[in-house]
Amino acid sequence: MDLNFKGTRLLVCDFNRCIEFYQKTLGFELIYQDKNSEEADLKMGDTILNLIKRDSMSQIVGTENLANDNLTDNVALIFTTSDLDQTIKQLEKQGIEFISKPVYRPQWGIKTIYLRDPDTNLIGIYQMTDYIPI
Repeated sequence: MDLNFKGTRLLVCDFNRCIEFYQKTLGFELIYQDKNSEEADLKMGDTILNLIKRDSMSQIVGTENLANDNLTDNVALIFTTSDLDQTIKQLEKQGIEFISKPVYRPQWGIKTIYLRDPDTNLIGIYQMTDYIPI
């Protein structure tokens, strides 16, 4: 299977305080923040940490229970693949059930799908499609 570990995504309620904490307190470098201040990438060495607002992730995954509820998901493991459709087929053959359908996200130029591991941790897989950085 063609999967590469992209990094860890933290689902946060207080986005701005978390950005400040990871940047100023722990020393991560802010390398990306979307224009709506809903998602950011921070870097320390070779490690990328992605922060996203919980309610934004809830909309992406298509569930209502993520928004501002620290009793549910706080972390998502993110993987990339060069062929999402093939990866989905391979995972389905292994009995994996997905919690979302494949969705094209033109704002990021990616196609994504989400599933859970046996302990219900959130996992995202995406394929770059047509995104061209400006």
